[in-house]
Amino acid sequence: TKLNNKFSTTPNDFEVVIWALVSKDSDVGKIQDRIGGNLGFSDDSWKNKSVDQKTTDIYGVLGNKKFVEVCGEMEAQKKIKVKCLETEKAWELFRSKAGDETLNSHPDILNLAKQVAERCGGLPRALITIGRAMACKKTLGEWKYAIEMLKRCALPKLENEVFPLLKFSYDNLPNATMKCCLLYCCLHPEGYCIPKRRLVEYWFCEGLLNEFDRIS
Repeated sequence: TKLNNKFSTTPNDFEVVIWALVSKDSDVGKIQDRIGGNLGFSDDSWKNKSVDQKTTDIYGVLGNKKFVEVCGEMEAQKKIKVKCLETEKAWELFRSKAGDETLNSHPDILNLAKQVAERCGGLPRALITIGRAMACKKTLGEWKYAIEMLKRCALPKLENEVFPLLKFSYDNLPNATMKCCLLYCCLHPEGYCIPKRRLVEYWFCEGLLNEFDRIS
């Protein structure tokens, strides 16, 4: 993402900058649509073309230009060695996400919070995700429960890193309504930019926002 943003915003020798998200279940036609969008192919007639026809059109443009294509491949994450933070830096990152107001809400929470941070194994993603999940927890019971739950997770095994973190965050949402709201994001495909208003409309029509009398 940083590479794409830098090439897109600073002067360079490339005429075209292309960003494409490639996951294990990606459809070739959809990837071509993302690339075509960068080249000006966005009308319905082009999207209805076959994969081979789209390939010809894309090659016809890129064959005469200097371009850089950045492919975000989700599976590649498993092949990259994640640098774990040292204890002090890991704690500072966790603390910044949990917030001093929460950590100072009880004399014993600070020590429990350090135990939770240690369970993250120095992984930045774990520290950020779990730190945010604990930001509203201000009782000893909640922090002790978090420690017990993290002991059961697969942290810090990299190959199982994502699911336990998502599950922990989901389980720690304040109420069932918020859990239902989050699950509605699953209605959209991977890598899709979810329209906020459409998501709110789903929630409203499902009766998840009963305290409001209108969507606006």
